[in-house]
Amino acid sequence: MNSKNRKIVFFDIDGTIVDGATHTIPESTVEAIRRLRANGHLAFLNTGRTMASIEKRILDIGFDGYVCGCGTHIYYEGETLYSRSIPHEKCVEIIYELRKLGIPTFFEAQDAVYYDSRCMSPALGQSVSNFQDVGSRVSDFPEKPEETDVSFDKFFCMLRENDDAEGLRAYAEGDFTATPQGPRYLEMVPVGSDKAEGIRFLQKTLGIPDENCYAIGDSENDLAMLKAVPHAIAMGVCAPAILPYCSYQTGKVTEDGICQALEHYGLI
Repeated sequence: MNSKNRKIVFFDIDGTIVDGATHTIPESTVEAIRRLRANGHLAFLNTGRTMASIEKRILDIGFDGYVCGCGTHIYYEGETLYSRSIPHEKCVEIIYELRKLGIPTFFEAQDAVYYDSRCMSPALGQSVSNFQDVGSRVSDFPEKPEETDVSFDKFFCMLRENDDAEGLRAYAEGDFTATPQGPRYLEMVPVGSDKAEGIRFLQKTLGIPDENCYAIGDSENDLAMLKAVPHAIAMGVCAPAILPYCSYQTGKVTEDGICQALEHYGLI
């Protein structure tokens, strides 16, 4: 198919591909994405997750590529097209700053997920278990991270009621974009990387015109992605804040929402 006619669709994972309540992937979703590709269009995951925490069952659906870690890594047809990790020295600085603030955090690299047992909470402990359950390599930071070669792409702060959110924001300002994930969680991504930049990179690289770009998401961390395309689709269960930026709201994940959206736009 000529690139001028080929469409590209970007899918979030959690709450879009995977149902938030049941953690299931409807068979209709799998079939719809495969039909999309069979029709000559491109299907990309565009997710806050790094490759280390994308389960095999999701990869097995079959995608042309992945925008991972909020745009910090981009893959297409098995090749890495773009890679951006936080330098080791900065990673060490971040670890010590979060220890000082006492904020439970997990740190995401492409090949592993890290945490710091010196700043634990029940929520972080549950996240560590969840990563382990999906087969991610999960490691605790040593007492002196400067003695390792550790590097990560982004980090996710799980603030408790009395944690110093303002201190965290003051430290991150200018270097990281803090995106709320619920009332007390903050996803921290290096300034200049986000889901929208991933889309723009692939548009330019693959020669896809703007009007052929679609994105499907459900939460506030999808806003950059949804604002970046002319065809923005909200899932049936979604954060109300994204609706003003979407041209269509589809059904729930478990009610064939992905299939419904792709059919609505004539992509399948």
